[in-house]
Amino acid sequence: MNKKIINQALLFQNNHPTYSKIKDLYLLALEYQDDNSVYFLQAKRGEKSFIKDEVEFFEFLCQTQNIQVRTFQDLHMSLNTENRCQNIQNNGNSKSSFIKIFDNVVVVKKRGEISKLYQPLELYELQNIHSFVAVENGETFLNIDKYTKYFTAEYFVYISGYANSLTREFLKSKEVEFYVDYDIEGMNIYESFECKSKTLHIPKNIELYFKGEKYHNVELYKKQRNRFRKSYSEEAGVIINLIKTYTTVVEQEIIYEAY
Repeated sequence: MNKKIINQALLFQNNHPTYSKIKDLYLLALEYQDDNSVYFLQAKRGEKSFIKDEVEFFEFLCQTQNIQVRTFQDLHMSLNTENRCQNIQNNGNSKSSFIKIFDNVVVVKKRGEISKLYQPLELYELQNIHSFVAVENGETFLNIDKYTKYFTAEYFVYISGYANSLTREFLKSKEVEFYVDYDIEGMNIYESFECKSKTLHIPKNIELYFKGEKYHNVELYKKQRNRFRKSYSEEAGVIINLIKTYTTVVEQEIIYEAY
């Protein structure tokens, strides 16, 4: 990961930086755009620059910087993680070491048992477990025993959005049912994972949540509406169509609370 490129990318979070401030990023993006026949970044000397396609912009960063990011928050986290790892090498600080360990774990909960943090060398304990439910939100994960009757798998893994690299790698060989927010970002998260097989958990009568004002979140939709991808899988497309039809989104936490 090139920190200079990342820092220049972060200038777009709440601003339209001038060409001179993002020159290295733009030159790299220009080459990437030519190679992949895409267009997501506009920049001219002496003028402000603009991200024309945010989804493609973050895909470009993923591909060129070897990181997994879909939002500016993810970008901050990647940079902070890199800085923490560097601090550990430089000063051996025990607190920093703890943070590094926590970053590099897979959080798993078996139905009816307490959660456990699996470090890389401990993942062999799960090698014979093939089916998992991936849970996006922390509150839902902590209370998942209340909702296990809606799932067939006995093991739940916390992905906290796009998940850390160890969790993503771990799930590549698993059969995974994704229980995420029914919003644009949740569908983007689902699409970003590679698994042996994956399905999207869609509750029955999901459309009622989009129709009912007490369940949906218009403000969150407004914040995310520029995050639509160019295309979606058939499963995610079901939710995307509901989002576009009702111009709103539904958060994971309220699902099943009304049952």
